[in-house]
Amino acid sequence: MIGVAVPLVAGSLAILGAAWLLARPLPEESAQGGNKIEDLRPSHAQHLPQLRQSLASADRRYVRRKTPEQIGKAWRDDRRKVLRSFLSGVAQDYARLERLASEVGSLSPEASKREEFRKTWLRVRFRTSYRVLSVELAARRRCSMGRLAHLTELVANLSADTENAMERLQMESAARGPANSPFNS
Repeated sequence: MIGVAVPLVAGSLAILGAAWLLARPLPEESAQGGNKIEDLRPSHAQHLPQLRQSLASADRRYVRRKTPEQIGKAWRDDRRKVLRSFLSGVAQDYARLERLASEVGSLSPEASKREEFRKTWLRVRFRTSYRVLSVELAARRRCSMGRLAHLTELVANLSADTENAMERLQMESAARGPANSPFNS
């Protein structure tokens, strides 16, 4: 009986821990941005191509072959700082977009359960990917460009969903007429 109970309790604790970790907001999600709609647009995720180019493996091979170990270590530390900064910036982008999506959703009484579920699922996927990348960086492991690309794709997905919701809201508003528009509140 005890042989079954221990793995069951351990598994339950692992599931609860994972759920708590995914439900807990990222530090960037708690930060308050500006109140203007222009402040809510993503600004970091678009720089992935430049980051990918600057972190090319050819550079790593060159530094390993041509520089003393101390310079190579400093170079790797600087790259890690750039990655951490980029990761934090992408999380800020996501948080701002989520705030914008929430504002748009509050104006639309037609927001469906399916759209809300999609936003929640996107948030869980984003937080999971973010935390995996954060652990990789903290463990001084090489950061996967594929995972970084996936993270920026999640930001792009939320951006596209928000734009679509804004367009639907605009069409609904036009159909109701200017007097009944949510923009005239």
